Amino acid sequence: MKPDPRAITALLVLLATPVAVTMAAQVDSGAADQEVLVSRVYSVSHMDPGDALMLAHQTCLDRRGDRNSCRHEVERHGWFIYNTDARTQEAIAAALSHRDVPVSSLTLRLTLLMADNTDRPQVRLGKSETAALSDIRQLLPYRGFRVLETGQLLAQKRGQIRLGGLPFFTAEFRLEDWDGRDGSTIQFEYFELQRTSVVRPHTGDADHSAGGDDSDPRTFHVTQTESLLQTSFGMAVGETVVVGTSRLNGGDEALIVLLTATR
Repeated sequence: MKPDPRAITALLVLLATPVAVTMAAQVDSGAADQEVLVSRVYSVSHMDPGDALMLAHQTCLDRRGDRNSCRHEVERHGWFIYNTDARTQEAIAAALSHRDVPVSSLTLRLTLLMADNTDRPQVRLGKSETAALSDIRQLLPYRGFRVLETGQLLAQKRGQIRLGGLPFFTAEFRLEDWDGRDGSTIQFEYFELQRTSVVRPHTGDADHSAGGDDSDPRTFHVTQTESLLQTSFGMAVGETVVVGTSRLNGGDEALIVLLTATR
């Protein structure tokens, strides 16, 4: 006797049903595990607690894109509780660990010297700056040197130093692999010195002369900015390096850029 095809079909359905249910349960269980939100306490030692909380919240939103699953519960002096999934918590912990570091005690001091063929008294500089100038002055066809501008700031990943009034110089830099922790050397991934100078004063009138009164608040200067130097370099903490030189006024003068790193 031949088997009934309908009976065979029914048997196959019965055998397959438990497997399908089991697989569906596993999928549902996995999805549920990913959505489990947990609370974690974070404390910071060097960052502002408000900034730390903002960093945690932004990290969570970048990963999940859902404000309902990115929430903080408590904020106190130096610590807070954040609520989200476990993997995002690990990302938050990594971001805070990278940013919560001591403020650098490393100071960068920039000195701009003007060199020309005028006989001048010996320029007064620090010991390391004097040594750096001595190393390079033999290579330059100038007799006199004078300090044009100086400025300094604490080392940071990206920075800018503005020197002078008008015209003025702006030094912009970016440090390589800088995490705020002090080391024995620093590497400048990018360094640029720009000069902004006055083309002509402008009072806003349609017709005006090239004159103008700097003390007149209605006077606005038309300026231009030019790049004098672009480079990358490394240096040791405690030394002065000659970042570079730039010839000015057809070579009659030269700008010498010194940088000192100290603690």
